[in-house]
Amino acid sequence: MTKFSLRRAWVTGGTYALALLLGVLGGAAVVPGGLAAPADAATGDIGYVGPSTSGDGSAATGEKPESKLWWNDGAWWAVLFHTGSQTHHIFRLDRSTEQWVDTGTVVDNRPKTRSDVLWDGTRLYISSHVRASSSTSASSGNPARLYRFSYNAATKTYTGDTGFPVQITNYSSETLTIDKDSTGTLWATWTQGSKVYVNNTTGGDAVWGTPLALPIAAASGLSSDDISSVVSFGGTRVGVMWSNQVKSAMYFAERTDGASRSSWDVTRTAVQGPNSADDHINLKSLQADASGRVFAVIKTGLDDAGATSSAPLIMLLARDPSTGNWSSYPAGRISDCHTRPVLLLDSEHQTLYVFMTAPDSGCPYSGYPGTIFMKSSPMGSIAFPAGRGTPVIRDAASPNMNNVTTTKQSVSSATGMVVMASNDATQRYWHADLPLGCS
Repeated sequence: MTKFSLRRAWVTGGTYALALLLGVLGGAAVVPGGLAAPADAATGDIGYVGPSTSGDGSAATGEKPESKLWWNDGAWWAVLFHTGSQTHHIFRLDRSTEQWVDTGTVVDNRPKTRSDVLWDGTRLYISSHVRASSSTSASSGNPARLYRFSYNAATKTYTGDTGFPVQITNYSSETLTIDKDSTGTLWATWTQGSKVYVNNTTGGDAVWGTPLALPIAAASGLSSDDISSVVSFGGTRVGVMWSNQVKSAMYFAERTDGASRSSWDVTRTAVQGPNSADDHINLKSLQADASGRVFAVIKTGLDDAGATSSAPLIMLLARDPSTGNWSSYPAGRISDCHTRPVLLLDSEHQTLYVFMTAPDSGCPYSGYPGTIFMKSSPMGSIAFPAGRGTPVIRDAASPNMNNVTTTKQSVSSATGMVVMASNDATQRYWHADLPLGCS
């Protein structure tokens, strides 16, 4: 990072690199903007400790394609587990103290659920599904729900809308994501019984159709481990990306807004080759971009195949808006031991940011938790630097950070970047608050 880049990303305990330039006051590193690291934080920590996740089980910030955070009205917000009530609440980030403030607004009262958040500028949509370990372990009687909230700018509070929640599907799932198309129709996707499923609203946000198995041959016969994700893009299109580890491929199906729900007119192979697929997808499009650019960050299965250490483990996939074809670029190698990547799009500076878990030293296996690292690349000439990247969240006393999450929205200088992860060993949320320009 540059000196400017370190405005909010800090290493605590007086060892922070910027303290060499700015000095140390009272044992706490003071950074530009007046933020100081807590005096009781451990030396070597990076980022900010958040609320407890106790009672939520493992991977409080999972799953890979889902977004738990959003930006609205000059603030960052998140759906977090509330340990005291064993329910999920809406929290607001107080950036003056870097603490998450509980708004008291309950989302889902079921503790073992995971959410995906969409803020469309007017309404807050939160899908919440009961967790299943795989598509073949999905069970009925465990409905995925859609919650909708209205925002009051005067009181800075969210209120649940009448008539919600409503059911998206009656099955649990490993993941479930949502987005809204240009006609106002909401879409959801998940995998169930080794197939990709979608559903959509048919008469306002509260009326959903019957779940539909995606009518595409490559969307069935999946591994039990495969997942899917949905995105609205180009102003008039919706796309679903899914992994198919049986065929060693990632696929992307598209449809035109307003067409029949079973009409998916284009299906392309985003990437294919021996062990090119795994159940790690984070899919994003640039907001207010009519060109049709879509990006995804994925994990390959090459580490399981005994490939060389220089083989790509994390890949950035980019859709060419003029042809609809996809290109792939390595974002991390097997030697870097990355896993669970997520993507942020900086629309202002046309920059891609990828956040990933990796161990601090050694490489026992790719899924080993440790620290959240970041890399960046220009959108116009995609190339990521070698190595693990810049550490942005680390618990020095318990290197068990994993499952980074952030927002679906594009970011800018006004928003900065907030990403969150969780430590299963200590049962705490952690987050990083970063300006644009980090590398």
